[in-house]
This record gives sequence, C-alpha cells and structure tokens, in this order.
Amino acid sequence: MPDKDLIEISVERVIPAEKWRVVRLLTKVWDFPSFVPSVKEVSVIQKSHNKIKTRWRIQVDKIPISWIEEDELALKDNAIYFNAVEGDLQEFKGEWRFRTHEGGTLVSVKVNLRVGLPVIEEFAQAYVKNMLTSNFAAILEALEQRLISKKYASYKQGDTKKIAGFGILGHFYNFNHLARCLKMINPNYKLPSREFLHGLFSITPSFKMYEMEKFVSKTKDTTHGCFIVCTFIPDMMAQDMYAVYAKVVRACKLAEKHGVGIVTLGGFTSMVGERLGHRIEEDVDIPITTGNTYTAVLALEAVEKAVQLFGKELKDVKIAVVGGTGDIGSACSRILAEKSRQVTITGRTKSNLRLLSGELKRKRAAKIEATTDNRKAVKDADVVIAAANSSASILDAAWFKPGAVICDLAYPKNISYAPISRKDIFVFSGGLASIPTPIDMGIDLGVPSPDISYGCFSEVIILALEHRFENFSYGRGNISVEKMQEIKKLAVKHGFELAPFYWADKLIGTQEIEEIKKAAKNAGSATGFFKLSL
Repeated sequence: MPDKDLIEISVERVIPAEKWRVVRLLTKVWDFPSFVPSVKEVSVIQKSHNKIKTRWRIQVDKIPISWIEEDELALKDNAIYFNAVEGDLQEFKGEWRFRTHEGGTLVSVKVNLRVGLPVIEEFAQAYVKNMLTSNFAAILEALEQRLISKKYASYKQGDTKKIAGFGILGHFYNFNHLARCLKMINPNYKLPSREFLHGLFSITPSFKMYEMEKFVSKTKDTTHGCFIVCTFIPDMMAQDMYAVYAKVVRACKLAEKHGVGIVTLGGFTSMVGERLGHRIEEDVDIPITTGNTYTAVLALEAVEKAVQLFGKELKDVKIAVVGGTGDIGSACSRILAEKSRQVTITGRTKSNLRLLSGELKRKRAAKIEATTDNRKAVKDADVVIAAANSSASILDAAWFKPGAVICDLAYPKNISYAPISRKDIFVFSGGLASIPTPIDMGIDLGVPSPDISYGCFSEVIILALEHRFENFSYGRGNISVEKMQEIKKLAVKHGFELAPFYWADKLIGTQEIEEIKKAAKNAGSATGFFKLSL
C-alpha cells in the first residue's frame, strides 16, 4: 500500500545545452549559491570518484531547510542519485535524470520526502512539498540561464559558433489590432468580451509565434530568425509598467533559449526599460538593437525623395519633427538641420527640448525652433516627420498646409489610418524597406505586403547576416552619422532598399502623387498663402 505520509515531487525542464554540459554544471553544487537565489549554502564534506557528501541550506518563503546528503553520479544510467542522511526532513531522497532532447537536454528530478512533524503534519507536508517543488524548479531555471549566459560570454570571447540568427520582438498596437489578428489566424473564432480578452491577454507570458528557417540576401548569404510576441498593447504601460517590462525581458530570454544572435526591440518594447530607468541589457545576455539607426536612414531617404517629387530641395524647406527629442526624431533632426532651411522640433519635456535645440543651434546652420505644441509646429511646415511615441493618434490632417509632405514613422501611427478627406497633402508610412526575402507571419503586422518590412526588423536581419551580434542601436542619442552610413552600406549589400510609398496598405503611385500636387497647387492659389513649385 502507498505510504500516505510520503510526498512525491516531480519536476522537469528542457535545457538548451548538451547533456555533458548540464551534468557538469549540476555536479558543481558548491557554485549553486552564486546563481540560485533559494540556495543559501552548499559545502562539500567528503568527495570520491563518483560520490560526494554535501551540506545544504536553502530558504523559500523565509523558511530555512538544512540537511546533509550523499550523492552518487551514475553516468551509465544518465542519473544522479541523492539521499539525505540527516537534517530537518525525516526522509529526503531522489534522482536526477538526463535525456537527449531535440531542444537540448530533458532534465527531470523525482523526489520522495517525509516531513515527520506530529500535530501539524498535514499542513507541513503540503507546505514543504510546495516549497521544494519551487526550489527544484528554480534550480532548473537557474541552470538553464547559467548555461545560456556562458554561451553568450563565449561568443564575446571569440567562439562564433554558439549563437546565430535574429529575433524580432513585437506587440499588437491596440486592442482592435489584437482582435483582428486573432480573426486572421482563425476566421471562425468568435471573439469574447473585450474585458475578458484584455484581462487574459495581460497575464499571458510572451511567446514565440513564428520561425523563419531561411532568409536569403542578395549576396546569397543566409540567416534564420523568429518573431516573438510581447503580450501587451501600449495602453497597458500606464496600468503596470513593471509587468510589461517583465514581458519584454521574458521575450529576450526566449530568444536566448533558442540561441538567437541578436534581437530587435520593436515598437514600444524599446521604451519600457527606459521609462523605468532600467537598462534591459543588464537583465539579459543577448545583444540588443532597436533598429532605430536603419529606420532613421529610411526616413531621411524617403523624405528627400518625396520633396524632390514635389519639385523642391531640402535646403529650401521648413521641416517639423514631431517627437524630435526621441531617438529617431533627434537623429533625423541632427541630419536635417545641416540640410534644410528651418527645423522645428517638438517634445513633451521642455528640458529635453532645450538641450537638443541648444545643441542644434550651436552646431547647425538651419534656423532651429522648439515647442511642445505639435499643431503650431506643423501648420507652416513643408515637411513633417512624425516620430512621437504615443499609443494614440496625435496629429490631425486638418493642421497641415497644402502640399505638405508628411512621413509618419510611428507605431502606432501619429496620424490615424482612418480615411483622410484632404487630397492636397502627401501622407506616407516612413521607415519601410523592400526586402530580398518575403516574410509572411500570417497576421497583420501593419506592413502592406510580405516584401516590405519595418526598418527595425530589417536592421536586425542585416546584422544577423553580417554576424554582427552587438548592441548596435541601443540607448537614446547613440545614432551617429557613421552608424547610419554603415548600416545603409550593409543594407545595399544585402538587397534592402527604400520601399515604395505606402499609406496603410495602399500603394501611392505616380498618378496619385500628381493628383496631390495639382490639388495642393489649387488650394494654395485659393488661399493665397502657398505657392507650389512644379
């Protein structure tokens, strides 16, 4: 008959490492206190060829447990057997098992234990079972992270074979986008209430959604990658920023588990740590890029091309950069201040505006203005670059002058995708690249076709093709002219180039641009305040 006082515990985890690496790390128990938070002390009492006697002290939920155990390493059985010979528990024995798995090594631990406390036995048994289950799960998780950290550290020391490929971290930009993507995956899916879906989604951990086995560049170089969904929408950041940050960190660790060489922090994922004052690279091992350098390159290329289509030159126009103190916005402002007649930057924080405008005035030739008023900034601008980080649209199409060129880089967009009634302004999605290998993830990514990709996605793929696993675009204000030139050169090498002009999923062709020019000329003549050069 089964012993009702005997507790059985079973925990397992697939660790992305070879079996011998896992066994070697697991047998170095004296190192556990340095990387397993619940293990406070492990000391070796006696050691022989395949046996070891150790003293343990752990603490879970502020409750300490101590014991002395004897372990036997049985390599032929792919096992480690352990048994406590004295300590706080009346009985405590079990085994570790190791089995080769397609994802690395399946590590399992099975334990039998007995607390043996009279009077409170029933409570103590259940409580200690939960404690030790949590402890073994924590050990397995810590072992995995320790091995992953060693892998990335060895790459930095010159072992280039340990990691490869790219990871793209993304998120849905609002609730409607989430619902639309769910319907794309299953057209017959009946959406539950908004409250239920929002609540469930907010506690869902980040997950890998798509894997691309082969991306081929123009040079025939190849790489591979995955798309990881960070399960938040920007509005959630106001409710619990720490929970959102945890989702981003988990997404990075998922990429690490798959041996990815570098990840890009798409959309709002790059801002979460910054707003908390955290540096995400201190919490993960994987190299990070935001993709902002190539996004800025694409924005500037698109703006210059659009201005020329309207018969003008950058040196003659007034430019407004909405979100001009942000990473992409400030990079664009620094370049455009050398090429245009006037640059107006906007931002939420006056101190940041003062710092950037002061820098631009000292070093640049263009007239520089700064304001927190977006409407004031854009109303007289010939060109507007919209790069503000906002969870909702902040610019109204009615604010722009006839003939204005508006490049919306934001995600979500600074201008609503709702149909624009005005036909005399040129609005397009900026920061888009045509790519050499299509990417089709089966959901709405906000790009018009699988042949088009965001600049931040493209940058990480380019870096992976080059085996450049480094924090390339990371940290506000680190986009330099040199880096922009470098990533542009690499993009051209691998077949990435500026995408055609799109707004939403609609291509803006030559005929549409001619109609905008004509409407702008008529509107300008009617008001008497704008004259378009044709």
